[in-house]
Amino acid sequence: MAALTAVGALAFAGVQTAEASCGGGGPGGPSLGDRIAAAPTVFVGTVVYTSDQERVARVKVESIWRGPELPAYIDVHGSPVSGPFTASSVDRHYQSGTRYLFVPVNANPPFDDNSCSLTQPYTADLVAYAPSDARAAGPATFSDHIQNFLGQNAWVLPLLFVLIIAGALAALIRMRSRKRRQA
Repeated sequence: MAALTAVGALAFAGVQTAEASCGGGGPGGPSLGDRIAAAPTVFVGTVVYTSDQERVARVKVESIWRGPELPAYIDVHGSPVSGPFTASSVDRHYQSGTRYLFVPVNANPPFDDNSCSLTQPYTADLVAYAPSDARAAGPATFSDHIQNFLGQNAWVLPLLFVLIIAGALAALIRMRSRKRRQA
């Protein structure tokens, strides 16, 4: 019983939480269009894959409405905390394959986001807010393609490691058996 209590205490000791309140907004406040226009960075993109309990999104940037030039792919962090035993009251969870209007809380990458921001799934209603001078993201790089493949296929690296070790062991065994035959 004492061991079980100790294990339980250790499990809860590793839990990290962050508290925040969205505040602001409410009836009579600025319109959605005014809030988007006042945001330092706004872009549209589709989530390629997620990590950290769906709180980090790898995003293919499709259209930059406001803010700095962006590469073809970026990461958006939807929580002020990270890790398997962490959570906050403002965690934003993303869905792979979903297109979003991103309005992060900071102006430059790496982007931070949370459930208090204006980030939302992109709908036909949001098209009306698109500026006429929206621009495209930079071109995708070879590194982007590698990162996207590995992010979506996390099993590849461990498998590759196992295959390399198995190949090295097979080569070592072959070399030893040849030496024994020659001796």
